[in-house]
Amino acid sequence: MINAEVFFAFYIVVWGFIGTSRGWVRDMIVTFTMIFALFIYSVPQVTDLLKPLWENEASIWRFLWRSLPFLVITGFGYLSPIVARGRFAESARFERGILSFIVGAFNGYLLFSALAYWAFQAGVLTDAQYSNLFTAPPQGWGEFFFIKSAAPVIFSGSTLILVLIAIFLFVIVVLV
Repeated sequence: MINAEVFFAFYIVVWGFIGTSRGWVRDMIVTFTMIFALFIYSVPQVTDLLKPLWENEASIWRFLWRSLPFLVITGFGYLSPIVARGRFAESARFERGILSFIVGAFNGYLLFSALAYWAFQAGVLTDAQYSNLFTAPPQGWGEFFFIKSAAPVIFSGSTLILVLIAIFLFVIVVLV
């Protein structure tokens, strides 16, 4: 069994290096698509449409149906084309690398905290069939950092609206 805290921290570092290889502009687009995907979960019509699937009997199916729309939208974000080639100066290569790592690590946090949160909600992490995947944190899954401070928890309600407004302004000011 793998310690869950080490596993998720490792994947955040891996996603940071993925961000470094992709560049900060492309990873910002991925960040925007992930937050947009979280916004879709807050739309009542979408939740009403998906609620019968989320209430399925098997915990793995509840997890898959809850995470599948998020993963599809995130996948399209990672397939985004190169934007603004040549627009940003080539001189600050180290600073761009650090910024790319930070944005990539934040994307890893958004992705893996959302998946951990939905796995906990669906009961996958506490299901006896899947309990051998990770060693539960000493304080229990409910107090695990990636579940307690998950992206769907933080980016909800008015915080989500403010973040979407900030994203819109960022795109207009920086990328357009």
